[in-house]
Amino acid sequence: MRLWHLVRNVLSGWFVTAASLAVGFFLSPFVVHRLGNAAYGVWIIAVFSVNYLLLFDVGMRSSILRYVSKGHTTQDHQSASEVISAVLWVRLQISVLVLLSSGILAVFFPVLFKVPASLALQGREAVLIIGVSTALSMAFGVFSGVVSALNRYDLHGLANFVQLAIRVIGTVAVLRAGRGIVAIAICELVATLVRCVWLAFMTRQIYPALKITLKIPGREVLRKIWSYSAYAFLLTVAGQLVYQTDNLVVGAFVSAAAVTFYSIGNSLCRYTQQIVESMTGTFTPAASTYESAGNIASLRTLYVNGTRLVIAISSPILITFLVRGRTFIALWMGPQYSHSSGIVLVILASALFFSLSNSTASAIAWGIEKHKRVAKWAVLEAVANLTLSVILAIKMGIYGVAIGTLVPSLVIHLVFWPRYVPSLVNITTTQVYRDVWAPVYLCAVPYALASYLVDRFFPTHSMAFFLVQTVALIPILACTLGLVFHNQIKLQVVPRLRSFFLRRQNA
Repeated sequence: MRLWHLVRNVLSGWFVTAASLAVGFFLSPFVVHRLGNAAYGVWIIAVFSVNYLLLFDVGMRSSILRYVSKGHTTQDHQSASEVISAVLWVRLQISVLVLLSSGILAVFFPVLFKVPASLALQGREAVLIIGVSTALSMAFGVFSGVVSALNRYDLHGLANFVQLAIRVIGTVAVLRAGRGIVAIAICELVATLVRCVWLAFMTRQIYPALKITLKIPGREVLRKIWSYSAYAFLLTVAGQLVYQTDNLVVGAFVSAAAVTFYSIGNSLCRYTQQIVESMTGTFTPAASTYESAGNIASLRTLYVNGTRLVIAISSPILITFLVRGRTFIALWMGPQYSHSSGIVLVILASALFFSLSNSTASAIAWGIEKHKRVAKWAVLEAVANLTLSVILAIKMGIYGVAIGTLVPSLVIHLVFWPRYVPSLVNITTTQVYRDVWAPVYLCAVPYALASYLVDRFFPTHSMAFFLVQTVALIPILACTLGLVFHNQIKLQVVPRLRSFFLRRQNA
């Protein structure tokens, strides 16, 4: 891949991620206050419950990425066409199943979850409309996979941005007109339809040699697809259980209104996770390249530097959530949400501290095809998460659900993962704790102390001033990182910067 293509893909990914985060940040308070706690909770439950139907995909997207990119590179267009045709044929059947399942879910929606009687009909209608959107995404998702497989993330990002723009404009318009969750669901459907049509058109433009047919695929093709997708499916299931079950557990065992309080804290953690994933996603192909070349030293350097970078980027965000989370939520959503949502945020952010620290190792494991154990651990964490969340929700409400997420995460990421890293990059478990994690976490201590003192002695009632305070504290972390990693910066970063500026001057 040419350097420009790589830069273009990375920038487009960061742009769409930033746009999504900005929309979530600014739109959420508007939607919550327009709908109210109960209606917003019902909306969240409807979206997350229907999203579970995406599990019917059984990880086939990974097969599209694998075999279409391979077929395009080797000019084996027939093989790529067979795979994409088979996946489309299977997904069309699944789309029908999604529609039927959505209908059944809509019937029992007020029974499964604690939905107020006044919102039962709207909840049912929203589930049906979201089900149609999900069925469209399932069927047309093959084209999204082709665009990604050909490394045209710029086109993929443009499609996502157009969908995001339509969704935002439509949501604001219908809520200003006094409409409810059904109207929002229709906006989502229109946005999804536009994205699907755009991706189908672009697939035809960028890969004209791809011949898609709607015929029953052979067993060999299906076996090839499933053999590659099986562990991706397990990881998808685990991800759904870990990151999307909590809201449903709250809706089933606490109340629809409580979902709003839980989702506020949970959403901030998911935003942080998206920031990290947009960066670590580039580590997987790099790890694959190093492993193929037998370059274990570069693989180890990728792990060490990548992990340190992830911790350095995520720490100030998570520390701010832990120390000043209640203040932030009060300014963002309103003071009535600061206590309950703030406690949920503290619990979930504590889990992220260590799970994000292992995100680089996870990316490397997938890049060098040592992901089977990772998938099994993810399933184990998911099952423990769901079990604990249900038990504790009955006794402790939304705090119990958050604790049910925290405990399995700490066990997996503090005990299992550091013991697995040596098999990936030839580094000891002691070095993981002592040389990779500890220095960066220690650098964050002065920042945490300063954040506490600012929140304690310089309280603010303005979101703008809160952000100014937070930004003003960042140099404390930067200075401590510079002092601790002075030698590495001098040997690795400075020469590259000097070389870059010399090339610029010569040009």
